[in-house]
Amino acid sequence: MGLLGGLLAATALICVAVLALRAAGNRPEPDSVPSSANLMPHFETARGKKILFVDGLPFTVLAVEIPWDQLLYGKYHETLHAYDYLYPAAEAMGLNALKVPVKWSVVEPQKGIFDAKSMAEKHHLKLVLNWFGHYASGNGNIYLNPTGQLFAPMDIIEDQEQYPRAIDADGVPHHAAISYEYDAVIKRENAAFRAFMKHIRDVDSQTHTIIMIQVENEIAVFGADRQNRQLWRDHSPVADKLFAEKAFTDDLKYSAWRLSGNWLRRVTDAGAEIYPLPFFLNFVGGVIRDWMVGGAPGEDVATYLENCPALSFVGLNLYLPPQSSVSDFRTALARYQVNRNLPSITETNSDRGPAAPRLAFIAVGEFSAPIFAPWALSDSYPVPFQPYVLPDGSLANGANALRDTYTSLRGTLPQISYYAGTENLKVFMSRLPGEKFSETKDVGGAEVVVSGEDNGQAIVIHRAPNEFILVGFRCDVTLTDDTFRWPRVRKVRVERGRYVGRDWKNEGDPVSYYSINTEARSLDVPLMVPQVVRVYW
Repeated sequence: MGLLGGLLAATALICVAVLALRAAGNRPEPDSVPSSANLMPHFETARGKKILFVDGLPFTVLAVEIPWDQLLYGKYHETLHAYDYLYPAAEAMGLNALKVPVKWSVVEPQKGIFDAKSMAEKHHLKLVLNWFGHYASGNGNIYLNPTGQLFAPMDIIEDQEQYPRAIDADGVPHHAAISYEYDAVIKRENAAFRAFMKHIRDVDSQTHTIIMIQVENEIAVFGADRQNRQLWRDHSPVADKLFAEKAFTDDLKYSAWRLSGNWLRRVTDAGAEIYPLPFFLNFVGGVIRDWMVGGAPGEDVATYLENCPALSFVGLNLYLPPQSSVSDFRTALARYQVNRNLPSITETNSDRGPAAPRLAFIAVGEFSAPIFAPWALSDSYPVPFQPYVLPDGSLANGANALRDTYTSLRGTLPQISYYAGTENLKVFMSRLPGEKFSETKDVGGAEVVVSGEDNGQAIVIHRAPNEFILVGFRCDVTLTDDTFRWPRVRKVRVERGRYVGRDWKNEGDPVSYYSINTEARSLDVPLMVPQVVRVYW
């Protein structure tokens, strides 16, 4: 060909490539959701934030908790299967995981009897296990009552000499409250937790059904009496001596420092050494002191994150009035944006009110929460007698509303997990529950208008200049772009479907008819029922 001919041919190829780019509008490829070679549940940094990966893809836990009160000491064989009927109900509600308590007193006397893993796999669920070695939602921390609601093993409860009790500011020991100032109980729990994590590693390291561990429940020394200053720290001899030596003046600061550094760090480090699943804590919603982020004595997010490196995050147990606003949601979650923390909802309303289904979109979409989990499937709270699941296993009360939320999110969960909290994803809903609304927002440089009513809500993701993902129900989404003018509009595709991992699966037209106004350069997509719609060209 010769040198001149080769140069002419190369120049021609470059010109063709440039023309092809111009014809495509110089639009980049969509920002692909990353995958991970590490299939074990873990956190990785992507887009400048920590993201939970499960089975190699970004993941958000959409769960509800199973109660623990029917698992009775002395009757574990008889009561072990008390909640089996909740697993198929969880699958029917669209959950991708269950939050399941495991009491220390259940595990230690007879290992291998807890079979939540097989039940979860049968119903296509992941598991988040709650290690209930300590309990702080009632009177005390090692048992709720001695007739059946035990958390620590009975021999620890019976032996007050080897396992001393916590002492309040009046000098009164509390039989139900162990003192975590003494090594004996911590060494004993460390051994039990290590054995627990070894068992999980042995039975689940290939299948990854169990994806996270909640360590303890609502940290506190004496239990749920949060306003009583006499119960803000342990006043045992060891505690009083250390309090003076370290020149503490604040009982709450001492409890947070001591419980995190001497107890929870040792427990979580012991578990992580055996099998490093993501560990997290859940703290009580509310405020005791302005400097604290946590609503019970012994809790403070900053202190625990500093002292417990094996913790992935500290979640919020947030119970709300039924008429709570979106601003209420954001304010509560924003308090938990402390240092490296990932604000999450580890407990919330489980009644028929609108709080949980609305809060889920805000927590998952705006705050990138790795877990959202109301409490509980068969117990409603804070309003009683409105459970999601009735004793016969049928769904009731607020179950359908939560199912609408979860099933729509699950249709594109890796994408939501990846884009959550960025300018490319925005959440739309009414300010107050039940109101009609119309919101206009910039989503990754595009103007998007969403109008809805009857607690409708939407998430809009702008993956690329030529692609949008619409998620939600009971609302209309309007996009504006020059592409919706004639003749460009002929290239636009509007499909209902879902993402399977990173791949889109087209399932046909949207459930309701969509329309294009070429004069206004707009596309309107009604999301009447829960669905995921992909718009691209």
